[in-house]
Amino acid sequence: MSNQTIIICVGLSRRNISPELHLQSTLANIGRSEIARLMGEGRDAGDGPLPSFLRMVCGDAGRADGKVHVVFIGDGVVAESPEEPRAAQGRPGDELQEPFRQLSGGCEVIPAARGIVPWGELLRSIDSVVRAGPADESTALRFLVVGCHTEGQVLAVAQALRQLAGFEEVAVCSHLVGSANQEAHHATLRHNLPLAGVQVLLDREGAAEYTGLDPAPLEGMALRPCIIEPEQVRESLNDDQKKILELLCLNWDRARLRSLQGGFSGSLLLLAEGWQGKARTEPMVIKVDAVGQMRREIDGYHRVKDICGKHVPTFGYPVAMGDLIGVGMELAAMEGHPETLQDHFEAADTEESLRSFLGRLDKSIEQLSSRLYRNTRSTSSVVPYRDFLLHTKEQLAWLEENAGHILGYWREVSRPEPVIDPEELRTMLSLIVTNEDGIESEICLAHGDLNMANIICDRADNIWFIDWTHTAEHLIEQDFSKLENDIKFVASKDFDCEEVPRLQLFEEYLLSHPVPADASGLPDSLRFAKWDLRYRKILEAVSRIRRACFALKESDDWLIYKIALLKYALHTLSFDKRRGMGECELPQLMHALGSAAALAFELVTDDYHLKIRGERPPSYPARQRVSLDQALWAVECDVYDPPYHVDPTVLANDRTRVAGGWADPEALGPGASDVMSDGAGTAEAQTPPLNPRGRTGLAGRGLLGRWGANPSVSVVVSRLNTETGDVEILLGQKPGRVNLSLPRGFVLSGESATEAAVRVAADETGVDVGDLVGEVLAEGYYYDPRQTDHAWVELTGFLCHDPDRFSDASPDVTETFEQTDWWPMTASTVNEIDSGGAALVRKAAVRLRESGQLDPDRASRIVSETG
Repeated sequence: MSNQTIIICVGLSRRNISPELHLQSTLANIGRSEIARLMGEGRDAGDGPLPSFLRMVCGDAGRADGKVHVVFIGDGVVAESPEEPRAAQGRPGDELQEPFRQLSGGCEVIPAARGIVPWGELLRSIDSVVRAGPADESTALRFLVVGCHTEGQVLAVAQALRQLAGFEEVAVCSHLVGSANQEAHHATLRHNLPLAGVQVLLDREGAAEYTGLDPAPLEGMALRPCIIEPEQVRESLNDDQKKILELLCLNWDRARLRSLQGGFSGSLLLLAEGWQGKARTEPMVIKVDAVGQMRREIDGYHRVKDICGKHVPTFGYPVAMGDLIGVGMELAAMEGHPETLQDHFEAADTEESLRSFLGRLDKSIEQLSSRLYRNTRSTSSVVPYRDFLLHTKEQLAWLEENAGHILGYWREVSRPEPVIDPEELRTMLSLIVTNEDGIESEICLAHGDLNMANIICDRADNIWFIDWTHTAEHLIEQDFSKLENDIKFVASKDFDCEEVPRLQLFEEYLLSHPVPADASGLPDSLRFAKWDLRYRKILEAVSRIRRACFALKESDDWLIYKIALLKYALHTLSFDKRRGMGECELPQLMHALGSAAALAFELVTDDYHLKIRGERPPSYPARQRVSLDQALWAVECDVYDPPYHVDPTVLANDRTRVAGGWADPEALGPGASDVMSDGAGTAEAQTPPLNPRGRTGLAGRGLLGRWGANPSVSVVVSRLNTETGDVEILLGQKPGRVNLSLPRGFVLSGESATEAAVRVAADETGVDVGDLVGEVLAEGYYYDPRQTDHAWVELTGFLCHDPDRFSDASPDVTETFEQTDWWPMTASTVNEIDSGGAALVRKAAVRLRESGQLDPDRASRIVSETG
């Protein structure tokens, strides 16, 4: 196969690239600094990177084999003076700036009019090159676009060649293009061109090799990509990561990188300090990660930018290579050498440096509290173990694996058998995480993965927060507990195995006091912590973090805080340095394992686990809390006197008084069963039916229309996405809610469950499932926060799957859901669904696996990693 390279030169007319003063004042001119960069200046004027490269290409040596063709796109206008522009006269190319006018003599020049690319003429020129090639073999074309206005003509020509004409090999070299707008120039090279599939070459030697020419003549005056330092960082990068970093540091000559990340992560999170020649530049934070992760990072940044202002870095345009995206983040008003808060913590080995660290910690917490947490705070009903994803079977598997490794290490160093019993810990964890009791608590927009490596400080105590990948509405305790965990286990690296018993004793004290005393108030058993700066550093930091959290909650109720601490202690067990998964040595891992055991023991005996659900809609009065052993109706409970509640909307829809009403009458008496729903009481109906699951702490019907069982339906509607090959399910999001939901509704009087399922799916999503409903996934009692002693919900769940029928179905926004869409049927999606709906989707996954419609591995992950 023969390779033919066409170099297309755009924007090289006098009005664009002339250094003459009267032309530099025009809008089209790229300006003195860019002209000097491309053309050279002083004694080197006319010998800069662009003309010297084209001179080599247009010379006899460069073009002897006839495989490189140069096309100049002219301007059609020669500006003799600012007052008298006139149409070009004479031969084509007269409007070009020297030395390109001379170089164009042996090349094709296509006339244009003021920056408008003559696309038809250009295609005809390309066709003539192909026809002039060898007749006995096919011709593979390559294009290199050079010239002016990177974000304008250069981008337009490159995109048109790649995306409109369909040529596969199109390239631009950063040293052979320029623009008056440096920000747009860099954005185009870093973002727009790679996104369009155009190669961005970072030196002229690469451009020469790309065109099939000998790069040797350029070696003495090579302009190279940014040098990445130190060497061990550079060698650890794969090709895509290196190219991303070189593009992000495009305007630097040299960049020194330092890792910012703690724990274990597959991403690159770096602090880059740069040089242009001998001049040091402003530092930049760089993150490189998989496409999905980086999109979440960028989305999170946009959610908080207007709220946190200057305390959030300014994002540049992302750079995409392969399956990775990189982004540069600039820190405003930087003074002095920037470091992470973790750097400050680990370096705090004197009283003065400890005070400095605590001051920065206080300022960081206050900035987040005042700008983010307090500003977005609201109250919602939450299920803590589920919200912290502790409910999945995978958590138990991770605990078993990680604890096995850690205790194995402990035995290897000939330590006494620890007090921790991994089997007992697993049993307690499996017991407490099944609790789906709902309680009211505060939620807010939060960072979601806050640790000290994500907080950057300078010498003037300016603060920046980075890494917003997990930003969302979270429980208010999440960021605080994560930060505490980071301080206690990940960043406290100065302890050895001999001190593990003291660490566990110290941790037991911290877990038994919501706000621990200062060092002078510690009990005698912790005398060692009074004089040891390592312990006091942890003590002071934990006290500040918890006080700030409880101030936002306006109470010291720390049930949810302890559950969050359990989540992160368990998470830390995987940060195993010996397995190459993080930075935690054996003392840190043992400290975290002891903390998890202590927390599990405390939580299993907490009042929260000894009471039935307190969850309720906002319009309900508070339920009377009832212990589990008093829940059954067969058990006498003299103190049980629940409040009575029926919602006014229920009374207003009494079917005996209102045409089309959906509620039973409120009054019970002889003959009432004639007008009541099936199964709601006896013929005499002197007493209301009782909830088969026992006492709920609330009498009456609440928001439920029927006495007794209120039949409902829920539908798992699934399809095959023909583009991705994924099985997808139809889900909606209710106004003001974080969780996703399946279509669900009540069965109307005289309606069958199947008819109700068809109606509910159409009403709530706009998708007609028609006659596909029929496969029952589950039926029976269904927990619903609206339940009372005398009214409850029973559910029939249906699976409605058709690989093809719903391929073009577009769900609608309805009164029920403010957002409705198709979601991939994966474990992460199922964990976003409310617990009742998640149970149905797990059953659907099993059915689809059995019928060969769902990949067995994906189905297994859905079953094991959700709950």
